[in-house]
Amino acid sequence: MSSTPSTPVGTTRSATTGRALIVIGGVLAALSSWVNWGAKTRELGAARTAYTIPAKFVIDSGVKVPGGGISLGIVVLVLGLLVVLVAFSPWWKVAGLVLGVAVIVTGFLYVYQVRTVVHDHNLGKSVRDFISIGPYLVIIGGLLALVGAVIALIPPGFWSSLTSEEEEEDGQRADEAGRE
Repeated sequence: MSSTPSTPVGTTRSATTGRALIVIGGVLAALSSWVNWGAKTRELGAARTAYTIPAKFVIDSGVKVPGGGISLGIVVLVLGLLVVLVAFSPWWKVAGLVLGVAVIVTGFLYVYQVRTVVHDHNLGKSVRDFISIGPYLVIIGGLLALVGAVIALIPPGFWSSLTSEEEEEDGQRADEAGRE
């Protein structure tokens, strides 16, 4: 007997793996809202979580940080929770793909805006000196959700059809070589 758990009837291994990656990516994105996004620096002061950064900062680097409005932490938390929730909806593959891209874009926009601030103010340091673990985690979470959705969207038997065609071609070549 095999010790590996069997997949439920009608569920392929790629769908199960894809759904698990989407859930893990969503949880990672949601958790990233509670860790530091901005590193502690002499120029900017204490480390900042996503809850002290206004969400508008990802589209406008001129926004005062900390400032008013909805926080980036709430946006990232909601996106992460939405990724987890859609993993159990009927359109989970496409929704996981779209939300995974949205999470990735949010992380990259934050890093881009920090880069803009650093270069506009000639701080003489690298962008990596001003960001902390949060943007990395949100981008990794989005990538996991994206990869999970892509894996789940691959039709069952796709990979075996590729290898079986190669084996058939190799077998035909061997037959042709044997006849010569």
